[in-house]
Amino acid sequence: MKKKVYTAFVCLCCTVASLSAQKRVVELTDPNESCTSIAVGKLATTDGSVMTSQTCDGTSRTWMEVVPAQKWADTAKLDLYWDLRHTESKNDRLGVKLKGSIPQVPYTFAYLNTGYPCMNEKQLAMGETTIVGRKELRNPKGLFHIEDLQGIALQRCSTAREAVLLMGRLAEQYGYRDGGECLTVADKRELWFFEITGAGSEDMGALWVARRIPDDHVTVSANTPRISDVDFGDKDNYMYSEGLKEKARKLGYWDGKEPFKFWKVIHETGKKPFTIRDFF
Repeated sequence: MKKKVYTAFVCLCCTVASLSAQKRVVELTDPNESCTSIAVGKLATTDGSVMTSQTCDGTSRTWMEVVPAQKWADTAKLDLYWDLRHTESKNDRLGVKLKGSIPQVPYTFAYLNTGYPCMNEKQLAMGETTIVGRKELRNPKGLFHIEDLQGIALQRCSTAREAVLLMGRLAEQYGYRDGGECLTVADKRELWFFEITGAGSEDMGALWVARRIPDDHVTVSANTPRISDVDFGDKDNYMYSEGLKEKARKLGYWDGKEPFKFWKVIHETGKKPFTIRDFF
């Protein structure tokens, strides 16, 4: 009898502990901050492949669509919609709204369209993780969310460098309305980090930096920024938005004296660019 009571008591304690742990996980987990991106350079793989990946643990859609390559007329426009990332099927338009449009290009590549578009026929691939950043840098008047920029780059670009530059310039031209984002952008030869945020409610542009990840590196981003010191003279390994230093100084996020650390500019003061999740 005593053994049965003891066993029941242990089971009860385990159940309570499990429920308590589950509750704590829910409390600590923000559905907007639950993606992890892991990327590997070509000298860190056994066969010389460049790899990038993503776990999308938030509330994005789970279905996939292969968007075919297509030719377009000279007058064609690319329409951009709000909330396609939460649709239940290809034709689901519940809650979806037209945001605006930009000129289309004559030809677009086939690509795999998921919650966050991830790869095209040229083996250009992307991983995504949200880094949130300073809320005051968001601009609700901007045109693009990060998944819009990803999809456009996969339709129009063959290399990681091309994709980074296109996404950055489009965000500067038409405005970026999303929170801080970190992308890993990979092609068959190179691997890049691309980090972006808005430039404030009064600026239709964007603040962004891209840094090439060394070929012999493996890198992880679990909702944390990864780009620190920016070498503005190294054009081979860095790209960045127009007037980045001037805007950062004007906004009060850089004093012009200390090294320009991009994560400090776009993130809350004192927020370190790593978490326990990264180490795990």
